[in-house]
Amino acid sequence: MLDTQIFLWNIIDKLGFKLTNLLDNGTNRLYISRISLIEIAIKSRDGKLKLLRDYETLFGSLGNMGVKILDLDDQHLVMLNRLKYPKKETDGFDHKDPFDHLIISQAITDGLCLVSSDDNMIHYKEQGLILLKVSVKNGIADL
Repeated sequence: MLDTQIFLWNIIDKLGFKLTNLLDNGTNRLYISRISLIEIAIKSRDGKLKLLRDYETLFGSLGNMGVKILDLDDQHLVMLNRLKYPKKETDGFDHKDPFDHLIISQAITDGLCLVSSDDNMIHYKEQGLILLKVSVKNGIADL
């Protein structure tokens, strides 16, 4: 399952060789959460995210990349309700991003590996998140 940022970087060719090969090898099923598409729509509408293409063209990119959209269901919401996220009082920082929480809940519930460069995602592994942590160097995300 691709995190929102990884999906966007893939569209603009900001993924490194190893990660691109892993995603394009044909043996892995690629998913993106409908929540990521909502996040992109809201942030681009509000001027917090500048897209290099029209929002509508993202759906064509999904097909070209072989990415399937994962919709939200009741079990994802049950997991969201149970999800423990880092809080300043106990963990020294807050992770309040509702988009991330929904995406994490989907990945855990469905047993999908989440591909992300977000350092906050590591904190959810103990709750069952399977994570492929990607590092970013010189503007390129890779393994």
